[in-house]
Amino acid sequence: MKIIVRIISLLMAVVLSAGFLTSCDKNSLRPHDDLPAIKPVFLYVGYRYNTTATKYVEYTDEDLQKLNDIGVKEVCISFGNSAASYIPEGESEPKPIVTNEDIDGITMEMIGATSQDSAEIIKAGYKTKLSGLDENLILNDYAHFAIEFANRLIAINPDIEIWYSFPDIHIATLAELYIEPFLEYYEKLKNDTDAQVWEKNIKGMYWVREDVPAKTYDVFNTQNLVDFDNKTVKAMKACTDAVHKDDKLTFWCPYYRPTADIGLPIGFIANQTDIFDYVILQPNHLFEDGLEDNIEIIKQSTLNNAVMNNQNVTYGGEKKSSTMIGPEFEMQAEDFNGSNGAQKIEKYQDYVDAYKDMIGEYSVALYCGSRPSIMDDRVIGFIEELLKDSN
Repeated sequence: MKIIVRIISLLMAVVLSAGFLTSCDKNSLRPHDDLPAIKPVFLYVGYRYNTTATKYVEYTDEDLQKLNDIGVKEVCISFGNSAASYIPEGESEPKPIVTNEDIDGITMEMIGATSQDSAEIIKAGYKTKLSGLDENLILNDYAHFAIEFANRLIAINPDIEIWYSFPDIHIATLAELYIEPFLEYYEKLKNDTDAQVWEKNIKGMYWVREDVPAKTYDVFNTQNLVDFDNKTVKAMKACTDAVHKDDKLTFWCPYYRPTADIGLPIGFIANQTDIFDYVILQPNHLFEDGLEDNIEIIKQSTLNNAVMNNQNVTYGGEKKSSTMIGPEFEMQAEDFNGSNGAQKIEKYQDYVDAYKDMIGEYSVALYCGSRPSIMDDRVIGFIEELLKDSN
């Protein structure tokens, strides 16, 4: 979850200064009574590092029992990388989601390139990125991993609440190519999950991608409050629309910066659309220096139930969505047990001081790393302390 801060887009800065934001004084909203507060813990399964050669360390039954015993009653089964291929319905062989030919088809207009040479440079970068993705990362396998893990969780706690996940989008400019594969994957999840489990235990779907590209070649048009003319938003909306039609919920946990290229897209999506039922903001304070202000900005966004900037101003003006806003707790054993462990624990305490009393009344999420981190004694203690009064 450690994310390199992106260069602020000049174009979006102009948009930000043009008056699309209004004071949050006119918009002090509590969490909506229609939706319960959530508190999922992220649990990672399947492949990692964009290759089938490496998998996440699997949880033992004893691990799952321990998590249940310390109060983990809601989880998000998530993935650490994108899928490269899928098996279309009615076929038997995998098909790439994005190919080099698809990248070749990107026009100058699609990416806002000022010359064919600049367009070719961008496309070459996309091809390099695509070549680093193992073609055997098949989307259908992701469904298998999630369902198998869900069944193991339910064997420990028949009442556990579970979020399934849509995997990451690898080439955002071609995000619309992911819609059909993702919808087929969603149908596979639904059809292959036991009907009683789907009805009782599966709360909905989590959107793994943690940002909305909004640079020059990824338009974010704030005048279009449906999909913002943005490829990634078009994909996320198509997928969440399918989820909502099944009366399931949707959840997103983007990394937050109070900037025009990061915070503004998040804010407009959360405040002006019902694409997601829950938007939980990552402070990233644990992982990067200089993000101390995120703790308070996200706290105020939660209390006002509207994503705001560092001037306590609501993105997009009056909040029109029913989306619930909340903070993410971030903890990782590798940081706590490293050379700067004492400093990292102090940073974690900033989360506790700001957000602990919100658990149960406001929505939160807990990111604790992969299995070796979560099952670390210190992290187990932190999770137990957070959840002890909220179940």
